[in-house]
Amino acid sequence: MKKIVSAFLMLALLAVPVCAKDSTYSDVAFPQWAKDVRRTEIITFGSLPFVTLWTTVGYSLAVKGEFHSPLDKSSSGFTTGDQARIIGIAAATSIGLGLFDLAFTLISRKIKAKKRRDASADRVQVIPFSAERQEQGVPQSPPAYLQGGLESALF
Repeated sequence: MKKIVSAFLMLALLAVPVCAKDSTYSDVAFPQWAKDVRRTEIITFGSLPFVTLWTTVGYSLAVKGEFHSPLDKSSSGFTTGDQARIIGIAAATSIGLGLFDLAFTLISRKIKAKKRRDASADRVQVIPFSAERQEQGVPQSPPAYLQGGLESALF
């Protein structure tokens, strides 16, 4: 029986690279909101272990008044209630970090888009004077009442 199971597992493991297909996604494959949610999720869950470690250290110093190493398994310095509070504080802090990053990203994206719109609105389009317009009799210099500045302009 062991030989059959091991042969089946070996076949399954060898068949995986043959069956796997290359799936590369372009930037347009997902909408922007999905990318933002994914970034928030990664930051929230990615920061959880580090936030939990530092929350444990801070909790032990603030509440217990002494340092309890969170990595020391020989002595249990925290009760079940303490551990639940530490995990709750760490989870809330990680969620806060993820939401802060989401808000910061959305605000900075809006500011950049506004700056791009303002920069494109301030552009002056130069239309070259073509030979066709010269043939149509369009004068090359402005009329006499526009020459000399604002003092000589007729309104």
